[in-house]
Amino acid sequence: MNALENRIIISSRPLSDDDTLKKSLSEKGAVVLDFPMIKIVINALNTEIRTTFANLNTFEWLLFTSKNGVNSFFKIAKEIETIKLPKIAVIGKTTASEVRKNGVEPEMIASGNTSEDFISELKSKLHTNDSVLLIQGELADTKFENNLTLATRLNVYKTIETTNHSIEIINRIKSNDYDMLVFTSPSGFKNFIKVMSDTNCNDNFKIACIGKTTEKEILRQGYTPLIISAKSSGDFFADEIERYFTK
Repeated sequence: MNALENRIIISSRPLSDDDTLKKSLSEKGAVVLDFPMIKIVINALNTEIRTTFANLNTFEWLLFTSKNGVNSFFKIAKEIETIKLPKIAVIGKTTASEVRKNGVEPEMIASGNTSEDFISELKSKLHTNDSVLLIQGELADTKFENNLTLATRLNVYKTIETTNHSIEIINRIKSNDYDMLVFTSPSGFKNFIKVMSDTNCNDNFKIACIGKTTEKEILRQGYTPLIISAKSSGDFFADEIERYFTK
């Protein structure tokens, strides 16, 4: 029997029609329950966004660090008549795949798994006066603009905490009737803790997460992840969860 067969995995990720993690876990036999803690909202076409899109040709590189950034950028682009894209650099196969869905091939796909890897690899390709446009969400840190000399940041989406939550899943967590809780962002975990505290549940949660940033928030809240995936790929994360239960 597959190690994930009939395992109950509770996902805090935003609802999506193209959730590669949920798909991969389900294909491995897991039962994935959606318990979204955040939702992604694309920013309105304000002056900053309109002006930046009108001047895309002044940038040598366009940087994407997440699938959410890609989706939001190209949905905004559809509302604007004509744009000419600079060279595109992305981190991760998932982000690259999302760019390709919009008919564009990334010039660079970072071979490393972290922001530091991405910055280092990109720097090796930048010429002295190359300007970079960084596509981000409002909660993203300032690591990129702090480490790239000619970087401009454009926030194209915001992350909002969800407020309506399944009582059935809350009770399942309270009664320890699940195998793993999945988190892929610090904001998702923050809202999870708020929701569970409001229902008087502060158990030793069984947690799997993606990346150092999410891990840091989980540790800050006093919890320790059982699984920390080094890559943001849904397939890779699912494999990590499967390996954990195989042990």
